[in-house]
Order: sequence, then structure tokens, then C-alpha cells
Amino acid sequence: MQQSRLVIGGLELSSRVLVAPMAGITDVPFRRIASCLGAGLVTTEMVSAEAVVRSNEAAIALLDFPADTDPVAAQVVGCDPSVMAAAAQLAVERGARLVDVNLGCPVRKVVGIGNGAALARDIAATAKVLSAMVRAVPVPVTAKMRLGWDHSSINAPELGRALEGVGVAAVTVHGRTRAQAYQGRADWGEIARVKEAVGIPVIGSGDVDSPEVAAAHVAAGDVDGVVLARGMLGDFHMIQRVAAMVDRGEQIAPPPFAARISMTAEHLSALCDYYGEHRALRIGRKYLAWTIKGCKGAARLRSRVQDVSARADVDELLTLALESGPREEGVFLPIFTSGEG
Repeated sequence: MQQSRLVIGGLELSSRVLVAPMAGITDVPFRRIASCLGAGLVTTEMVSAEAVVRSNEAAIALLDFPADTDPVAAQVVGCDPSVMAAAAQLAVERGARLVDVNLGCPVRKVVGIGNGAALARDIAATAKVLSAMVRAVPVPVTAKMRLGWDHSSINAPELGRALEGVGVAAVTVHGRTRAQAYQGRADWGEIARVKEAVGIPVIGSGDVDSPEVAAAHVAAGDVDGVVLARGMLGDFHMIQRVAAMVDRGEQIAPPPFAARISMTAEHLSALCDYYGEHRALRIGRKYLAWTIKGCKGAARLRSRVQDVSARADVDELLTLALESGPREEGVFLPIFTSGEG
């Protein structure tokens, strides 16, 4: 069954499938690929509002919005209302079509300074931050949160209502607490409680590892859309397959191993074009390793990944992986934790 379009604060998305912001992953080359594969919204890596306001070069570089990829959101993290508002304004000036606030990052260096999941413990303080941002920019402001700090302090429904009250256009809820980090299973029953508590769109996140799982949650009314994160690493075509199932009820077969090899080659080439070969190959080694781990006899090739220093090395390794063929266990899914919520 064809789903209606998802609208967030007046911004109409082409798909109910979004890709989570992930540190070290969702850069410009990745966002281009994800958009082409059907993601309704892609987001920058998490960026520190304080660093943006201080004009830190590395932070500003993350807020790059080429015209060929749209819409793109900026995700910022911080806890000072005026600083967060200023960072949101700069992100919009640079091309962000939506500004998302990270209220879910469980990483110690983030929560240790009152950001991410730590800010979300204080509903009034969080609402003050988001209210300042909503007033500061003309684009939708959203938030990505967890269920709560731990299972004794789940506050996502109350936080969602408070954020809706100050004008936040949508919330994404990761179905784990901060205490869980990335352990255990996401609780979609608790995510559905947030959906029941608010009138704005609720996007669900956590353990979306197949088109069927994603479509079932949307069809059941648990959420208005789903976020793909770790489940599509190592298999970017998952974006296309989930979008087809969620938005149109169409089932697309997993791509052949050769298509995955081709996708990795395309991605590495795009990284080289964007960053220059030296930096790109350093960034791209993890993608190359994930692809090689999906082939037979991966151990004999994996040790060569760290020695990759030119595009020709990439081509050689991917050719050898293709000749080896896929492993019998199927697609390799990496264990990856990030600064995403």
C-alpha cells in the first residue's frame, strides 16, 4: 500500500525512511549516496554548537551542504540556549533545511559536559534550549532522544510533549536508554508511547535491520517513519530496500555481491574526489574492510586494508574480493557505535 508523504514542519519528504546522523559516516559523499538510494532525509555528522560559534574549522567543515543533495539536516549538540540558537542560524545560512538536536548521545565525553542524553534528563532545560532554536530559525527544528537515562527514569513521552509545546516539529526516539548504550534490544513499545503522547511526527530508531521490520512498525502506527543507522552499514542498498517496502509496499531482493562491491568502489571514488586521495583512503578503510569481510576467505585480504595508499590498491582488493565471492553466512554487518543518538 502506498504511504502518504511524511511532512515535518512544512518540509515534505520523499520517503518515510531517514538516515541517522553518525560520526565518521554521514559526510557529504555518504549523504549523496543515501539520497540517491531513496532516503527521505539525510543529516550531517553531529557537530558541537560551541565549536561552530567559535568558528572552529573542523566543525564548520561538517556543515557543508552541496546543492546536489537535498534535503539535508544539520545535527547540533550543546546545552546553552543562546549558543545552540546561534549555531542553528549558521547551519541554516550554510544550507541546512532542518536543524536537529542531539538529545540521545550516550558517550561519556558528551554527557559529561551536560550535552546529549544528559541534557534530556532535565525536561525544562531541554525545552528552553529548543525554544530558543525554534525562535531563531525559519526551518523546522527537531530532536533525537532516547527513552530516558535508565529504565527507572524513562521520560520520553513527557519530553516529547514539552518539545511539541515549544514548537519542535518532530522527534526521533531511539528505543534504548542512555544506560543501555547500544546493548540489548530497542523497545518499540516505549517508542509507541511517545507517538501516543504527541501530535507531531515521531520517527523510530533502533534495530531496524530489515525492510519487513521497518514496514511493520510504520503499518502498526507505532511511528510515522523510521531511521536507519547501524543496520545499513556494510550494505547501503538496505536504504533502497527499506524505502521501497515502507513507502510503496514493494519488496526488492538483496543485491548480488557484485553490486555491493560496485557500491564500495563508487563510495571510495567519491571520498577521493571530495577529500583528496590521501585523506579519503584513510577514511575509507573501514568501508573497504566491511566489504572484504563479506567475502569468502576474508582473512587473507583483510590484513592488506591498512596498507591501502592509492586508488589502484582499492581496485585490486575489491577485484580479489569479487573473485572470492560472498561468504555463506551472507552480508557482513559491522558492530559500530558512534556519536549518534
